[in-house]
Parts: sequence; structure tokens; C-alpha cells
Amino acid sequence: MASDAIWIRDLEVLCTIGVNPDERERVQPMVVQVELAMDLAVAGRSGAIADTCNYDRVADEIAALLRFRRYRLLESAAEELSAMLLAAHPGLVGVGLRLDKPEALRGRAAAASVRVRRRPLDFPHHLGSSRFGPVDVVLETAEAALYLLHISPGATIAAHQAHQAHQAQRVGGLEWQVRGELLRGGTRFAGLAPTVWSSGEAADYVNTGAAVATVFCCDLVNVPEDRSERP
Repeated sequence: MASDAIWIRDLEVLCTIGVNPDERERVQPMVVQVELAMDLAVAGRSGAIADTCNYDRVADEIAALLRFRRYRLLESAAEELSAMLLAAHPGLVGVGLRLDKPEALRGRAAAASVRVRRRPLDFPHHLGSSRFGPVDVVLETAEAALYLLHISPGATIAAHQAHQAHQAQRVGGLEWQVRGELLRGGTRFAGLAPTVWSSGEAADYVNTGAAVATVFCCDLVNVPEDRSERP
């Protein structure tokens, strides 16, 4: 880990977390502590947000994945969050996470927690190719697959039926059309709200900008319970 770091403390997210039947039917709070390790000297001199890691954007990304995924284990949440953050913010040299579940041991302890520290080398990427551009396989777990789809200027992922149950996207690039709606982003991972596709729903992506646009995609691959619960 670098000696410099950005911290996000006590980020509270209401989400579905746990293996017990009653936990699958409700949301409960998760409290997240985040350490983003990177060299902050450049931003300290330039004063430019592009030279650092936008903690507001990071908080939104963490909340979006936690709410989308409906995790069973804190360990799974920590691993996928780490992989997503390191992929979405290539300037990071490490990520530290502590996930607290305050309602895990009611009346017996304040919280149950998991803490992890991960580096980019912990998530070796597998690069594939497609008609629209490179596909970066970030992480594959027993329940989900995390990808970065890099779509070239003018390229299109034509309307198709989603093969997996659901997908959550975070869109970057200059201009995008999703489901026919024009979206204007900024830089990569512009902090736009994620999109969730229902199983079998047609999805199309068109990069109308002048730069490569990147989509972070989380596909559920083996979660039959969640398939039946989602709209």
C-alpha cells in the first residue's frame, strides 16, 4: 500500500445482506470503511480532481453494487467491491475495506465485521475481444461476473436479450445512448446512476462520443433466489 490514502468513514448503506431466511426478505444497514491508497502528491500540486480519486463517486459506486447484489456473505461483498474499485480507478495501488453488519448479533455485540486489503495484482484481468472493443474480465465468483466493456467511438452493442439474470452498469464516455436515451457523461465512470436489466430484456448500447466509453457490468450467474425476487 502507498503511504498516501483517501479515507471514507462510516458510509452507511441499506442493503440485503445475510444467509438467514429473514435477512433475504428485508434490508438492513451495512457500514463501510474505505481506504483508497494512491500517490496524492500530483493532486496536491495540481489541485485537479482528475489527478486523484473522487470519493463522492466511490461512495456512489459502493452503494450501487451493495444494493444491486443482495449479498449473502460479507466476504463476498468485500471481494467484489475491492475488484470493482481497483478496476474502475486505475490510479489506486491498493484498497482497504471494513464492512460492519450492526444487526448481525443483536443484543450480543455491536456488529460483526470483515476487513480486507487488496492490490491490483490480486485481481489479474483477462482481456478478450469483441466487435465493439476489448472486454476486460475483472473477477468471476460463484455468484457473479464483473466486467469492463470498452466500446470504441461509433461502435454499438446491438439490442440483445440478456443471458444472465441482471446487469448493473456504470457508464462513462462522452455521449451514450442506452435504450434509445441520450446520456452525457464526463470522464470514465462518470457517476451516472446504474442501470438494471431484467432477465430477457433487450439492451442496447451506442457510443456516440469521440472517445472510448467504458461500462462496468456485474452479471449474476448463479443466484436463483434473487432471480425470482427481482422485478
